[in-house]
Amino acid sequence: MMKLIRIIASLLTLSLMCGIAAAKAADGKPSDWAKTTVNEAIAMGLVPERLQMKYQDPITREEFSELIVRTIFVKLKEEAERQGLSDYWTPEKVLRKVDLDIEFADARQEHVKLAFILGSVNGVSESQFAPNRRITRQEAATMLVNTSHIANKMSYLPKEQLRYADFDKIASWAKPAVQASAASGLMEGAGGKFNYAGHFTREQSIATMLRLYRSPYVFALRGNLAVNPAYNELRYNIGSDYIQVAYHPGGSAQTALASAMYRSWHLHPATAEAKDQFSMEKAIALFAFSGQLKPNDYPAVIEPTIVGRTSKWDYGWMKVSIFNKDSVLRFEIAPSKGYMMDMPAYMYGYPPVPVKVRPIPE
Repeated sequence: MMKLIRIIASLLTLSLMCGIAAAKAADGKPSDWAKTTVNEAIAMGLVPERLQMKYQDPITREEFSELIVRTIFVKLKEEAERQGLSDYWTPEKVLRKVDLDIEFADARQEHVKLAFILGSVNGVSESQFAPNRRITRQEAATMLVNTSHIANKMSYLPKEQLRYADFDKIASWAKPAVQASAASGLMEGAGGKFNYAGHFTREQSIATMLRLYRSPYVFALRGNLAVNPAYNELRYNIGSDYIQVAYHPGGSAQTALASAMYRSWHLHPATAEAKDQFSMEKAIALFAFSGQLKPNDYPAVIEPTIVGRTSKWDYGWMKVSIFNKDSVLRFEIAPSKGYMMDMPAYMYGYPPVPVKVRPIPE
């Protein structure tokens, strides 16, 4: 009898050990549907080693931030190599050129700072990031679209086309991102639902990184201000809703910035006749961010800038101050109900297109 009991106990122990081993083996592998995608993303260098496990676990805000940052900078590096460019945005260059005017007490990792600079994430307050909070699917959609909306020039699939049974339950702040992420192919629902409040897993996150990598992208501070990596004399200060641009002259007059600004000033019809009034600060104010300021469309912005006079303009989705005490330009980004459809403005109800730029009295 005792021998039989020992045999049964041994079998139970062996069964338990095999079960633990099987659980550990499963824990280290992606689900069948995700295997090919996950392995491809790992081979491309998009997935940090610490996230190459526990693929079915919900992902956290901090982990998702690192995935986005890795994906974006791998993409920028490979695009620069394809084009034969030696000057492009790297994590080190961004952190050297950009100062943050906020600091998260609970998340000091460089990739969290970079994700904030990219506009992918925000804090839960001015000083807290909540790095270990698990993200929901509607939050994941928002972070993805926050990152890429300028280049993708978002459109919105209507509720009737999406056919999500839970569409009306999606948070109002997340609906534009859910609709835009489906339109761009970044993230979709399944089984007739979006599952807006469901947790997003590591393997699901990795799958969306491949889509993000393959989608159009323009490097933009806070997801709004496209900046040229070759303009090395410019420095940036960033807060939660503003970007300041300062000019720090270098030792050479033949830099990419100097050449571009001199050429723009002397070729633009509105400034060519004011050659004797040229200065780098004036040219930077008008032409370094012409995609946002649109001086060709809004010539009123040019007039005070030519003579070096301070001015402020309301573009609806942003306010721009030119010639401030501590910066050449200050962009104040307004809260929006949607994403960039074209460089002049946002859609989804705020503000109307085309933008009507208004001067703001001093």
